[in-house]
Amino acid sequence: MTEEKVLIINTGGTISMVPSDKNDPESALRPSKSWSEVVKNYQFLENLNVGYAQIKDVIDSSDMNCEVWKEIAEIIDENYYKYKGFVILHGTDTMSYTAGMLSFMLKNLGKTVILTGAQRPIREVRSDGLQNLLTSIEIIERQNKISKGKSEYSLPLIPEVCVFFRDYLFRGNRSRKLNTSNYFGFSSPNYLFLGEAGSKIKVYEDRLLKLPEPEEKFYVDYEMDTNVVILDVFPSFNPEILMNIFSGKGNMKGLILKTYGNGNAPQNKEFLKALKFVIDSGVVVLNVTQCNEGSVEMGIYEASSELVKLGVVSGHDMTPEAAITKFMHILGKYSDIEIIKEKLNENIAGEISMNVWKNAL
Repeated sequence: MTEEKVLIINTGGTISMVPSDKNDPESALRPSKSWSEVVKNYQFLENLNVGYAQIKDVIDSSDMNCEVWKEIAEIIDENYYKYKGFVILHGTDTMSYTAGMLSFMLKNLGKTVILTGAQRPIREVRSDGLQNLLTSIEIIERQNKISKGKSEYSLPLIPEVCVFFRDYLFRGNRSRKLNTSNYFGFSSPNYLFLGEAGSKIKVYEDRLLKLPEPEEKFYVDYEMDTNVVILDVFPSFNPEILMNIFSGKGNMKGLILKTYGNGNAPQNKEFLKALKFVIDSGVVVLNVTQCNEGSVEMGIYEASSELVKLGVVSGHDMTPEAAITKFMHILGKYSDIEIIKEKLNENIAGEISMNVWKNAL
């Protein structure tokens, strides 16, 4: 193995599914057990200059959890200096959550990690998975490549966790799955895509995270705490829901509220009383918008001014997926409420548009 190879990490998902009965292509799909199963219909894929690894139990991404996140990170950790970059095969349903968590776990990342998947299994004739896989590999292979002729071109180093789907490379913690079946299944509502693929691949350097300094060595931060819940606010929201959730004997530490527009929420006494009860019990409350685009700006309207007074933290333009994984990451590292609030507003891995802590509360 050399650093010129790309490591494929298979976690499961539609892209690597195969028929459960090898003699019946119409049989129910199951997770593949090896690279040879994944690429069986494409002989040329077997000759790619890649390495292959997979998690212990390949899963449907609906079963993604913190232990699998740690397992993926461990594979990258163990192979970081052996490969040029990493392509993670992943189910689309929770891909943005995994991309978000890895962006916070992989510290001082100086290589490219790309998550990709498919709406149809790679072994099917009309699968989008083949193009997604090959393009993801090429994005890494062409980085800092020495040109040997007019047909050759190189790409800049992309030191971050990304999602590639169809023709676009997105920052992982800015990505969202927005369509259940369209081949353009992902988008990045609040941040421009990092690259796009046509006959050639183009990467926009000014949109990339900066490379770590030479003395900043790569490492994995495995700490996380999953005691977080996310709730949508809606008309006639029953405040007793909050009271019931946070009155129990559970160890809940974080609440993410998906509110209206710029971060507006009901101002009736019952709702505010319940929210105060939650905060007084030691739970940190983070406010993100229900809208696909835009940012929380508490205090612009009266409908959010009371949230500011109560000490609710603004999630600004974070996606819900990034908010959840970032919250878990921070809760795993800190117990002081004020530090947790401060860290939620720090731009750790490009998940928010700026470091806004000074104006956060």
